[in-house]
Amino acid sequence: MDGRCGVMGKGWSIDHKRYSPLVSYVATPQILTPSCIIPVLPYILLQEYKTFRNVSGEMTKNSDVSLMEKDMSLQLFERKIDFSPFELRSVQCDAYDLLRHGIDALIDLNWAGIDFPFVVEQKVKFDSLQMTKSAIEQVLCQTHHTGRYPMLYLPYLSKNTVRMLEEAKVSGFDLCGNLFICIPGKIFVERTGKPNRFPSSAPIKNIYQKNSSLVPRLFLMRPIFESIQAIVRELKRRNGSLTQATVSKVCKRLEEDIIIGKRNVHQQKQTYLIQPEVLMENLAEKYIPPNSGKTVKVKLRISQESFIKRLLAWKHNTKEDIVQTGVVSCTAYTVMARAETPTFYCSHVAGLLSEMSDILVETERFADFELIDTADQFVYFDQRELRSSPIQSYLELMRGDKRDRQAAEMIGNELLKQARLALEKMEID
Repeated sequence: MDGRCGVMGKGWSIDHKRYSPLVSYVATPQILTPSCIIPVLPYILLQEYKTFRNVSGEMTKNSDVSLMEKDMSLQLFERKIDFSPFELRSVQCDAYDLLRHGIDALIDLNWAGIDFPFVVEQKVKFDSLQMTKSAIEQVLCQTHHTGRYPMLYLPYLSKNTVRMLEEAKVSGFDLCGNLFICIPGKIFVERTGKPNRFPSSAPIKNIYQKNSSLVPRLFLMRPIFESIQAIVRELKRRNGSLTQATVSKVCKRLEEDIIIGKRNVHQQKQTYLIQPEVLMENLAEKYIPPNSGKTVKVKLRISQESFIKRLLAWKHNTKEDIVQTGVVSCTAYTVMARAETPTFYCSHVAGLLSEMSDILVETERFADFELIDTADQFVYFDQRELRSSPIQSYLELMRGDKRDRQAAEMIGNELLKQARLALEKMEID
C-alpha cells in the first residue's frame, strides 16, 4: 500500500514541497442547521437499503452485481468506511436539508484534535474521464455554497482519479480502502494501493484501444500462452496490470475476431496467435493517444547524462512511471533521424518537478525536453528502461506523415517477423 502524509505535530512526515505545514485552523461556518446532524433513517428505508446487500451484510464482491447508490450511502452512514489516520466525528446523509441543496453527505474528520469539515459528492459510475471531471465540478460548486472542503466518494479511486483530484485540490475516498485528503496549506494524505473490488461487468467496447490493448499487444511479442493466468503474469512482468476477468473478456473477443485460437498439446490447452498481420492492422486502426493533463516544457541545469541517472533513481524510489514517447523512442528500433525536442510521458509530473526543483526550470522557449502528464498505463507497457516499447513506437508513427509511416512499417515488419518465428517453432514442437 502506498502512503504519503503531512501534518504538524504527528509522526508522519511533512511533505514540504507539496504543501506547507499546518499552522492554524479556523472553523468554517456552515449554512446547514444542526438538526441535520446524523439523521435517523426510517425503518422502511433501512430495509430497502438491505435488499441490495448480501446475506453477510457486507458490500458484495461479485462484479456481476451493480453497485447501488443507496448501498454506498449506507456504508458511509453506518461508519464502515476506513478514514484512518483520521477519526470520523460526524456524518450526515440523506437528510431533507441536504437533498434540497443537492448534497449527498457532510462529514467531519478529526486529526490531532482538529476538525476538517467536508461536503461529499457521491458517484456510482466512475469508469470514464468525463464522469470524474463532471463529479469534481459538482463538488467544487457545493463547497462554494457550504464553505466546506470538497470530497468525492466513489466505489474505487484509481491512480488516474487520484491525480485528477490532486490537480483540482479535491479530496476523495472509496469502498476499497483507498483515501486521499488534500487541503492546500494545511494537510496532505494519500493512502492508496488497494485493488478495485468492483470492476465493470459490461463488455469491453474496443479491445484494441487503451489499456485493453495490452493483451493483443502482448500476443505480438509472445504469441503462445498456456492459460489466462500466464497472460496476467506476463503482463505484470512487462509493467502492465489487468485483472484476470478483463484478460478473459479480451481473449474471448480476440477469439471471436479469429485473431487467436486454442489447441491441445500433450493434453494441455494452448492459446495462440492466428493472424498477426490482422492484429497489427486492428491495433493501428483503432489506436488513440493517451488521456493527458498539461504538457510542461523544462530546461536542465545539469548535463543530460546526470539528469537521466537522477530520473532513473526517482522512478525506482517512487514507483512512478516515466518513458519517452513512441515517436522519440523509434530511433532505438529503426534508422530514423529526428530533430524534435525529446518528450516523455510521466505518471506524476508535479511530483517530478517538485523532487527535482534544483535542476529543472519550467520554460516556454528553447526547452531541453517536455513532460506529458498521463496515468494511462498502456504507454508505459513493456518499456525498455526509458524508451517506449516497439509496438508503442509503431502505433504512434502510424498516425504521422509519410516518413513516419515508412519508419513504422520497418518496426512493424520486425515485430511480425519475430511473431512468425515463434509460431513456426510452435508447429515444429
